[in-house]
Amino acid sequence: MAIFNEPNRTRLVKKTKRKGSSIFDESNIETKKEDKPKKIKVKSSFAEISPIIDITGNGYFQLSNEDGYMEIVQLTSTDIYALNHDDKEKKIYSLAYFLQWYQYDMKIIPLNFPVDTSGQQQFILKKLDRTTNAQYRLFLEQKLKELQFIETERANREYYMFIYADDEFTLHSRIKAVSAQMNVVCPIVRLSDEKKINILYKLNNLNSKNKSSKGDK
Repeated sequence: MAIFNEPNRTRLVKKTKRKGSSIFDESNIETKKEDKPKKIKVKSSFAEISPIIDITGNGYFQLSNEDGYMEIVQLTSTDIYALNHDDKEKKIYSLAYFLQWYQYDMKIIPLNFPVDTSGQQQFILKKLDRTTNAQYRLFLEQKLKELQFIETERANREYYMFIYADDEFTLHSRIKAVSAQMNVVCPIVRLSDEKKINILYKLNNLNSKNKSSKGDK
């Protein structure tokens, strides 16, 4: 048998690449479109995002989204370290009983408000206008500077309770019940509309100065 037998030789056939079968063929690559982030619509005014929409004739705040009504009252604080043991225990247990007894929504929030000495300053200014005694004037001027320093550098820690209800009648009943139960521990003080608005302003602008520290009781 011949070594070079042509009929039985394996013929090398050059394979032709089919169209689109190349590894680097980018004709069939689908490009995905990136989803653009949706633009967040900014509310045009604070009234659209505020939880409070109105104040009623009774002085209660009406909440948005039909969440009911709210009232703000002040709690008269007490220095328990100045009390004797029995009085201190009575107040502590009375407050604990109230927190267990009251089953509805409420908040207790402490806030710092500047000391208001405007009344005392007006009184001293009137005295300064009327007196001619040099020593007495010097005394009054010193007192006036002390009051001005207290008003700018000192603050009072005040405590407020936020009471909630679905309607004004229920809210009025709850305020009366809270007032009766808290009378022994820290009596409830009703606030003027101006004072309550200042409290809301302070809560929404914690780094700003208070518009006013006054509030009728």
